[in-house]
Amino acid sequence: MSNNTNRARQTKAQRRHDTAQAYGFMVGLFAFLMVMAVYFMFFHNSDKDSEAAELPKVINYNTQKVDLSDADARPADNSAVNDESSQDEPASSTPDESVSDTSENTADTSAAHESAPDPTGDHKLEVINGITYVDGIMIVNKTYSLPQNYAPGLDPVAEAAFNQMASDSWGDGVSLFICSGYRSYQDQEKVYSGYARERGTAEADKVSSRPGHSEHQSGLAMDINTTDYWFTGTKEAIWLEEHCADYGFIIRFPEGKESVTGYEYEPWHIRYVGVDVAKEITSKGLCLEEYLGVTSDYRYAPEYNG
Repeated sequence: MSNNTNRARQTKAQRRHDTAQAYGFMVGLFAFLMVMAVYFMFFHNSDKDSEAAELPKVINYNTQKVDLSDADARPADNSAVNDESSQDEPASSTPDESVSDTSENTADTSAAHESAPDPTGDHKLEVINGITYVDGIMIVNKTYSLPQNYAPGLDPVAEAAFNQMASDSWGDGVSLFICSGYRSYQDQEKVYSGYARERGTAEADKVSSRPGHSEHQSGLAMDINTTDYWFTGTKEAIWLEEHCADYGFIIRFPEGKESVTGYEYEPWHIRYVGVDVAKEITSKGLCLEEYLGVTSDYRYAPEYNG
């Protein structure tokens, strides 16, 4: 009888304890919800406003991944290379003043200015709506820039070629995706300014393009998988270098060509030029500047002259 009484008392005590615990949890949850409600009602919007004021300082890369199930067929050679833009006649492009004074190490762009030398060899240079073409191939580098209002987005032929390449690489156990594709003049302005503030303009010029001089604005260039140097020597980087020409791409800033391209080696940065041209450039061990007989030097850029 005594044992039954004790069990009953223990059961009641346990129930009271459980009830009190549940009640305490409910009260705590209610209090938390009330605090969150007050925060979102009175403070959240003001926090957003203050964050929005800081956003232009952030380097914001446009990222996208490829849906391999919708890969288009490989495009015909050079079908995107000679595509003339329907952009309006641009106003003259002027570099952002905030970029040029970001560091004491600012590169000297005021001395020894010269007009860009003509392409060497039998190459034809023409400028259409402010865009430079050599032998029908758009050239964008430190010498030749794009108008500020040129905003084509990612070229559909180049995108289709990449989709096919990514689909085929998957069969070899390699995963490729676009981590940075088309980038507008304004986006590049933020990217370059971030590097210049952090490293100084002279160092920034080795790894980033000034606004208007980035191939990403052309819609024909892509950074694959990453923009970090750990990519060097990976199976993805090796596959990309060995096969990208078959789809119309070149490694735009190859190793050993830094003095010609003006940029550090970037195994992730590819540029669409069409299959025939890509295979010829790759087989000859050239960079695009060598193939077209042009320079890549801000001293020759029209906006830095005069």
